[in-house]
This record gives sequence, structure tokens and C-alpha cells, in this order.
Amino acid sequence: MIIIRTPYRIPLAGGGTDLDFYYKKKGGLFISGTFNQYIFVSLLQRPIDSKISIQTFNTQILNDVHKVKNKIVRETLNYFKIKKKIQIGTFSTLPSSSGLGSSSSLTVGLVNGILKLLNNKKKNKKEIAKIAFKIERVRLGLKGGWQDQIMASFGGLNKVRIKKNGQFEVQKINIKKTILKKIEKYFFLIYTEKTRNSSKIINSQKKNIINTIDIYDRIKNLVVEFEKALKKGNSIQIGKIFNEQWNLKKKLSSNISSSKINKFYEKLMMSNNFVGGKLIGAGGGGFFLMVSKNPNKTISFLKKNNLNFLKLRFTNSGTSQIVNSNV
Repeated sequence: MIIIRTPYRIPLAGGGTDLDFYYKKKGGLFISGTFNQYIFVSLLQRPIDSKISIQTFNTQILNDVHKVKNKIVRETLNYFKIKKKIQIGTFSTLPSSSGLGSSSSLTVGLVNGILKLLNNKKKNKKEIAKIAFKIERVRLGLKGGWQDQIMASFGGLNKVRIKKNGQFEVQKINIKKTILKKIEKYFFLIYTEKTRNSSKIINSQKKNIINTIDIYDRIKNLVVEFEKALKKGNSIQIGKIFNEQWNLKKKLSSNISSSKINKFYEKLMMSNNFVGGKLIGAGGGGFFLMVSKNPNKTISFLKKNNLNFLKLRFTNSGTSQIVNSNV
């Protein structure tokens, strides 16, 4: 049995510039990190029968790969031409459709796991990301950019440049451990209790493409400023940049926010516990990444108001094998 652990990602600056309608015109640039929440994938070659067993939210045992209900699992098996004698199980530590790249973490984990199962050790992190991108964006037609697959595969805190031809470069951000721990102390992921369909939100941004490109130019211009604040551990400046990003992002589409989400953010800011924050991912729901003024007071406020939240810890590793056992 092989078990693969793949992290969730958290976009920090320049998110959305990895979408094809933007990077093909202007080139993409973003900073993103992975943190200590994961999707796990277990894979096993069935030793006796030739059936396919899939365990996600539901369990399927079947003979035809085309009848696998989970489209990501189905298309990944099709990509590798696997038609029988395999058992796959998945589980995650966070809700799906919450803006943290869960679909791509699953795809990257499956790709990595199948490569290990087939004893194919020739694929590097960039190639794994490209295969996952092809499965999600090309074969399945799921809307989105490059960020999720890259981060799930590489892991760590990275600055990524995407060329107009779609080629990308991943650069690790060097930051002192003491500063990173300080930043982590002030970061809070707060759950809106609302999930969303990222494909619909991304499609809605194309209705006024000139305006959209202009806004993403401004979002991309914040990347350099954010990197400087991050390396200095300036949480106040980071919070202000998040707030600016969020205000820009809301202008992209009416689907990105709602009166409920706006009121949620206003409640957080009116509490005087936060410098600023932004909604993670395409928008529409999921988690707000907020920068606290005083972590202890913030925790008291969140608990008093029954708000679900996470404290995050950035991780260095992307998708990785944690178990390889002959069963």
C-alpha cells in the first residue's frame, strides 16, 4: 500500500494572475504557500480480483473505470490507462470547495501515488504539476489557473512566475524562521461556513475583460510590496495589503462576494481585532485569511462568537509519500 500526503495551499499575493486569460497577455506572478492541512490518498493493487474499488465520500466497487463517480479519480485513472486491479481511498482534513485548492491537491496526490504504484520515479515536481494541470484544466475542463497544481506539487513558500507561453519558474522565498513564526502567530483562517463553485466565478470575470485585466495588473503590482513586508515580518503592512487585494478582487465580479460575505468581513473588522484580510481562492465563500492585531484577544473574540478558525503553520514539502508497505 502507498499513502500520499498532499498539502493545501494558501495564496498570499498575486492570486488570479495565473489564469490563462491573464498570463497569456501579461505573464503571471504570485506568492503562495502550503500549510499543515492535507489530503491523503491511499493506493493498492488488488491481489486477487480485477475490480476497481474507490472510497471517497462513497464507496464504489466496479469493473468499468468509466463508471467511477468521482471525476478527478476517473480521469486520472484514464490518463494512466488503468482499467482494473486497483483500490483507491481518499480523505481530507478540511472541507472541499473552500478555496484552499482541494481539487488540485487531490489530483496531484493521485498522480504522485499512481506514479509510485507504477514504479515510475522519473517524474519531477514540475512534471507532476503539469500532468495534474492537464487532467484538471484540459481533459476535465475545470476552470482555474496554475497556482494550485504548482503549490500542491512543490510545497513551501514560493514566488512563481508564469510566462506568456505557460512555462513557469518556482523560486523559494528565503525567510528567517523567527520571522515566519511571527507571521504565523498573527495569521488566522476563519471559515465563512459557505462553499462555492470556482468555475462559475472565474467565467464571470471574462464578461468585462478589459476591466478584469486592469484589476489583475494592480493585484500583480502588490506582489513586490508584499514580499518585502513578508521578509521583514511586518504583519501590519501585510494586513493592509490583504485588505487592498480584497477590495480590488471584489471589483472583478459580483459573484466573488455577497451581502452575507461582506457582512462577515465587516463584523471581523468592526471587532477591532484585525488589521485586514482577504477571502482565499476564487471567492464566493470558503475562508478569510485575516491578520490579527493581538492573537490572544482575537482567539477570545472568535470563540465568543462561535466562529470556526484555524491557526496555520507553513510547511516546506509538497506532495510526498508517507507510507510504502507490502500488504
